[in-house]
Amino acid sequence: MPRKNKGEVNLEALNFKPLLEEAVVCSRLGRTIASFGATLTGREKQNANLVYLLLKGERELPERTPTTASISRETKTKKFGYPESVKWFVEKYPKEAQPLLAKLKETYDKIETAVVYGVQQGKDLSDDYYVKVLVDILQIPQQDAAVMYHGVIKPHIQRMEEKEGLVKLVVK
Repeated sequence: MPRKNKGEVNLEALNFKPLLEEAVVCSRLGRTIASFGATLTGREKQNANLVYLLLKGERELPERTPTTASISRETKTKKFGYPESVKWFVEKYPKEAQPLLAKLKETYDKIETAVVYGVQQGKDLSDDYYVKVLVDILQIPQQDAAVMYHGVIKPHIQRMEEKEGLVKLVVK
């Protein structure tokens, strides 16, 4: 990113159109891929818990599968984090913790600054541009990017378009 000096962006050196278009395409591609990933890892966590229960219940591993599973136990040294520290303080000093607990229940208004961007209603960037961004940013071959975009991402984006609008990303 062009900078005048440390921490300051040179706005004159930035080209708004390609920057905005790349941000929109990265958002649409990335959020689609992330959605698939979140769904898959969610299922992984659900299944891993069930596998753990089967192993804990001393069920034998299935035969004729290239997979395996076991329960691992190891001691790791961890530092107390904020939630654990507050819980310890509340349990050890319940009377003294009342002001802290009261403060944690309070709410306050905070002004958030966000940038809102996306494609205009009924318009989009070219398929070639989406594929180019996948190639350039993910460093994957053109053919792989085209198959990923046309076979998976574009159909998903089209299915979601009725629900989708602009993206809002908090910046401050």
